[in-house]
Amino acid sequence: MSFLYHTKVKADWIDYNGHMQDAYYGLLFSYAVDAFQDVVGFDAAYRQRTGCTIYLVEEHKYFLKEVKEGDLLEIRIGLLAVTEKLFHLHCQMLSGGQEVAISELIEMHVQQKPRPKGVAIPEAIMEQMTAYKLDETAQANIVRRARAMSIKVGGK
Repeated sequence: MSFLYHTKVKADWIDYNGHMQDAYYGLLFSYAVDAFQDVVGFDAAYRQRTGCTIYLVEEHKYFLKEVKEGDLLEIRIGLLAVTEKLFHLHCQMLSGGQEVAISELIEMHVQQKPRPKGVAIPEAIMEQMTAYKLDETAQANIVRRARAMSIKVGGK
């Protein structure tokens, strides 16, 4: 199952080439991941209550097709892997049913005080996240993957 996020390309996201500027692809992937995190339990109330948050550790993007002002975008997010502290997401941006960009990223659950450090993801949130885990067949059918980017399941 994939998490879905929808938006529309705004006029101020268009660059001098007449299509969406590359920085906005990153912004939209970030907004979609934030929405995913809220749904699984890493929302504002959780951050306030626990002092924990999520840090982006690594990200890779593919820009496949240009999008224009007014285009409707759908971002699909699937979980590739998760460990005690880290999770690996695959994000696919589509317009008109066609892939226009891909983002693959690894994020870490972080306790911010007294200084930032990775800590275990709560079990209840882990359960919510695994509902979005892509099965082996779905993962094998991903055409574009980032270079050797992975987390060691069972590792530290």
